[in-house]
Amino acid sequence: MRGAVKITISVEDPTEHFQQRLLALLAEHAADVHVDTEWTVERAVRYYLSLPLNARRIVKEATIRDGYVPADELREDGDGSLRGHSAALKRAVERGVRNRWWPEGMEAPITPQGPGFGKVRGYCLRRNLVDVFFAAIAEVGLMSQRDALERAVRAGGGIWDAERTVKALAEAGVTVDDSRARQLLGDLADRGLLARNEANAENAENGKDSKNARDARDAKDAKDAKDAAVYEVTDIKEDRSAL
Repeated sequence: MRGAVKITISVEDPTEHFQQRLLALLAEHAADVHVDTEWTVERAVRYYLSLPLNARRIVKEATIRDGYVPADELREDGDGSLRGHSAALKRAVERGVRNRWWPEGMEAPITPQGPGFGKVRGYCLRRNLVDVFFAAIAEVGLMSQRDALERAVRAGGGIWDAERTVKALAEAGVTVDDSRARQLLGDLADRGLLARNEANAENAENGKDSKNARDARDAKDAKDAKDAAVYEVTDIKEDRSAL
């Protein structure tokens, strides 16, 4: 039984003659050659930065939403056209091949979903690439604290307070204190993703909830009570059939 030998070849500015001979050699031994067509963080960074701004937003929103973003969430005026964005996502993959960022055969990381005839219902980022693209967008400094928390909330669901928020963001490589955590929770509540959970705050007296909720018992003014707020994820009604 032959052992596998891994050989990585990197050639800067190869001549056309060299390219042709190398490709011919690889073609001759195609059955024994594995072409690396996996999306890495480095490749995801190149892909993301090569996109126009509107297409970047599609990838970022799909990443935050754990792999799928409905088209309606991308239309700022509720009736904007998404025409052309799908082509930009496809061209970025082709551009990467031309620029030798990755080999031919790379599967598109994100694809439009819809009934056809140019209509788009949403965009689907391959589930196994969500973590890769999250790391890539964070690496170039374009993933905000709120973006990171929204992704954690959508993935984790359930009840959220400052304590859980601080821990979840720490796991994503983002450091915030309790005060900032409460601000971020309030932002997501304003966007409709979270709703204040009064029942859980009241249950704190029986020791059934988190530390932040229990602290609300002794709050002496409205500000302290708001600071100890507990939130619950609202129903997320998205068509995820493509995932």
